[in-house]
Amino acid sequence: MPENPANLPPPYEGGCSCGAVRFRAEAAPLGVRICHCRLCQKAMSAPFLAIASFQKSAVTVTGETASWQSSGRLRRHFCPRCGTRLTVEPIDADRLGFPLATFDNPAAIHPEMHIWVSARLPWVCLDDGLPQYLEASPEPYRDPK
Repeated sequence: MPENPANLPPPYEGGCSCGAVRFRAEAAPLGVRICHCRLCQKAMSAPFLAIASFQKSAVTVTGETASWQSSGRLRRHFCPRCGTRLTVEPIDADRLGFPLATFDNPAAIHPEMHIWVSARLPWVCLDDGLPQYLEASPEPYRDPK
């Protein structure tokens, strides 16, 4: 799936609520997804997670994070001072995902699809025209440029 043409160009910057952790992505995202799975709902304390993924080598994170293994393949990082959830790191891929809400300009990057809509909360209305997948996306992440 191609990158959304409405995205602003990199770099993208963001961080936690207290400012102790900052990040900067120097490249375009490899994929931007809205995940409705129960794991993301619980981990984010929200009805879904809108997340942009970047190649690890394109990202710089400053400040100390803590992490926990939320599943067999995902490690989630957060600020130990304020608790802001900052990254999702697949252990089987060379990328980091950042919640769109943690970017200084959360409107700079636009979602491309909804995944795991089989777990969507019934009061969440999806009328944005984005593709919807009952489970994981059949679309691979883009190759880094």
